[in-house]
Amino acid sequence: MLPTIDNPNDVPETSELSSEVGNPETGLAELRRILVQSESVSEVLPSALRKSARRDRKLTEATLPIVEENIKVSAKRNPRILAEAIFPIIGPAVRKAIAEALSQMVQSLNQTLEHSFSPQGMKWRLEAMRTGKPFGEVVMLNTLLYRVEQVFLIHKDTGILLQHVSIDPTATEDGDMVSAMLTAIQDFVHDSFKAQEDATLDALKVRDLSVWIEYGPDAILAAVIRGNAPLTLRETLLETIEEVQFEFDGEFHDFKGDAAEFERSRPILERCLRFQLGTAEIETKGVFTPFNALAGLLLLVVLVVGFFWVRDSWRWSGFVSRLKTEPGFVVAEAERGFFTHSISGLRDELAADPDAIRAEFKLDADDVEQNWKPFQDVSPAYVIERARRLLVPPAGVTLTYENGIVYADGDAPRQWFVDSRKIAPALNGVKSFQVGFDSLKRTIESEKIRFACGTTNFLDRDAQIVASLTADFEDLSRVSKVSGRGFRVEIQGVADPSGTDEINAEISQARADKILAELFSRSEILKSAGSGFKAVGAGASGDAGECGVRFKVFLEEK
Repeated sequence: MLPTIDNPNDVPETSELSSEVGNPETGLAELRRILVQSESVSEVLPSALRKSARRDRKLTEATLPIVEENIKVSAKRNPRILAEAIFPIIGPAVRKAIAEALSQMVQSLNQTLEHSFSPQGMKWRLEAMRTGKPFGEVVMLNTLLYRVEQVFLIHKDTGILLQHVSIDPTATEDGDMVSAMLTAIQDFVHDSFKAQEDATLDALKVRDLSVWIEYGPDAILAAVIRGNAPLTLRETLLETIEEVQFEFDGEFHDFKGDAAEFERSRPILERCLRFQLGTAEIETKGVFTPFNALAGLLLLVVLVVGFFWVRDSWRWSGFVSRLKTEPGFVVAEAERGFFTHSISGLRDELAADPDAIRAEFKLDADDVEQNWKPFQDVSPAYVIERARRLLVPPAGVTLTYENGIVYADGDAPRQWFVDSRKIAPALNGVKSFQVGFDSLKRTIESEKIRFACGTTNFLDRDAQIVASLTADFEDLSRVSKVSGRGFRVEIQGVADPSGTDEINAEISQARADKILAELFSRSEILKSAGSGFKAVGAGASGDAGECGVRFKVFLEEK
């Protein structure tokens, strides 16, 4: 016979029941009686369930499929009942999730706008283009650097610190004091600002340190964070507090102030001690990163190539400019290539050697292609040089060139002047050849026209001299007009000393007048310039037997 159970807490243990049930048949009958009597079962069942839940999770695991099936059937039968049951918690949960999502979006938007137009932002945009990542993701990687340094697990009702983990085991912060302060701050906020009963203190911030707080039914999880953590960290904290709440549900229910029961929660809490390093911080760890090394190498290559490019450009520009201003060159085309340059145009054979000029600018012959076509430069220097080569003037004769005329000045045989006058117009740019002022003076003054003594008739054989002198005087007149220098000619008639002075004066004047008339009759040029010619009778100024006319030319300075 089994004992009667008056109090549900007095459920007999199995061994006791077995001892009472010595007879199997009698025992089974008694068990059947207890099970049939529902009132007796209801009395012992709650106590038995509590003891089983405390002992292990077998009862939970055994009843879980039944509970899930019941919830499923209830939702199908009448969803309204289940909706009304969870409505008090669904509303705050949804509002909190939306608020956190909006806060995260605003935070991301603010950071994106802040860094969009700054130098750092431009750098990150280049990084986004290089890596193919969205710009917002690059901003997050570079700005959201944080480290969770400590985590506190606090009993919600009593404020007692249940567990404390830190990244630095030697940290000596008083966890109880921190726990008490957090509880006091929350109470202060509630009391001072008349917050709603379900309102919670979610975060504290002091400079770069933040304290994020998440709440469970029986505990509070507070994480001390250094830096700017992403809001996704809250999801981690929520999952942690939910896991702690689930794993230590019994300990929370029977909590009497002993925090040692929550020692097993340390591994769960330590998973919250995480950190994130942005690329900006990683880069500051060392200058000689692979990227920096590659960038430095590229920069060095650019600088070296740029140096040679600028130097080559400077040399090539100088070479082309020099040829454009160099006499005897006409640059038609100049093109600078990456490796080889080219230049083409016209070149006088008398011009400077282009390779010598190229060498002055330190350009390699293989790097410069030159194509010069021959031509004759008509600048004075080149015309004179070509005239010198063609006419071969005697020593002491100088050549000048002006307005298409080559002037020769100096002592030279008359025949050379005659030949040069014929040959010179063959030169490019030369219209005529002209004897110079001084040469004409010397040539004219060297001539004499002989007369038969005692007469005013010059010898027939000197008629050619008269003709040559006529040409010389015409040249003198032309040179005078071109050079702007005036001249004056004195035709001096002379007689031998055989006659009287009166006769000699008369006959010498007659001879000079005859030659002057002869010159004017031969040339209209000389006739028009008659004021510059003067016939003078010098009397017996000549030697014995010297009868004739001589000439004296006076040149005026400009």
